[in-house]
Amino acid sequence: MYHGFPSIPGMQEALAKQCDHMMRHYRILSLTEIGRYVREGKRPPPNALAVTVDDGNQNFFLNGYPVFHAHQIPVTVFLVSGFLDRQLWLWWDQIRYVLEKTSRSSFPMSLSPGRPPVTFTLETDDERQRAISAITEAVKNLGQAERHRVLNEGLFKLLDVELPSEPPRHMAPMRWSEVRQIAENGVDVGAHTVSHPMLSRLQDHQELVREIEDSKRRIEEEVHRPVAHFCYPYGHREDFNDETLNVLERCNFQTAVTTQHGLNFRESHPFLLKRLSVDAMLPEFYFQERLAGLHSG
Repeated sequence: MYHGFPSIPGMQEALAKQCDHMMRHYRILSLTEIGRYVREGKRPPPNALAVTVDDGNQNFFLNGYPVFHAHQIPVTVFLVSGFLDRQLWLWWDQIRYVLEKTSRSSFPMSLSPGRPPVTFTLETDDERQRAISAITEAVKNLGQAERHRVLNEGLFKLLDVELPSEPPRHMAPMRWSEVRQIAENGVDVGAHTVSHPMLSRLQDHQELVREIEDSKRRIEEEVHRPVAHFCYPYGHREDFNDETLNVLERCNFQTAVTTQHGLNFRESHPFLLKRLSVDAMLPEFYFQERLAGLHSG
């Protein structure tokens, strides 16, 4: 499970080394192939591995896709369709943006309703990063309406930073033309909802259906091929429920991936696939150990 591929020195070279390692030691399959083995209860080849990328950031198209394509590694990229439609930009990027742009050197903020405020200092890069991490983790657990209120009526006004209508280039989504290009060149495109909500917290069943069904439909309209794979926002077991799985089944998805750490087996449920979180800039041996399942999280 990858996410971003930032334009920093050495990133593509490090990713190429990871691809070389995967090619040497694993049987790399598409998620469609993995899903077929799991759904049919058949044993996959030894050391079978599928590569996935979440969210649909343009830096995947610019920096990640060329490396995977050069190594002929099939990838599944999961798209937040509203993000690609320029209806929204990812809320955690909004937090990073305002904290990087503010001129404030410190500020108080309550991380949950009823709790006393915590004072964050922003005088060093490390302090700024700690503030970004703490606020992102706290806000993740809020419902969408409450998150919007805390950020737009609270944090952004407090830090006196105005969000532009579209995210900056390094936080931007792919264009649909870029999605079509990669889809025509071996990349599987999956759905990651319309707006990246925590699905288990949606009170209205029709809203749950819209988030899943409309994302699938919108992507299929653009790439002109079926969308068979789904990725749960946030992806822990408490972030979706049996109602979610029933909607996925009705929408004819073949697989759904979580962010739960671990390996999968032929007995695994196709809608509860675990993943190993990696990053292109991980130390080389640590990356290799994670792929081998030697770390617990």
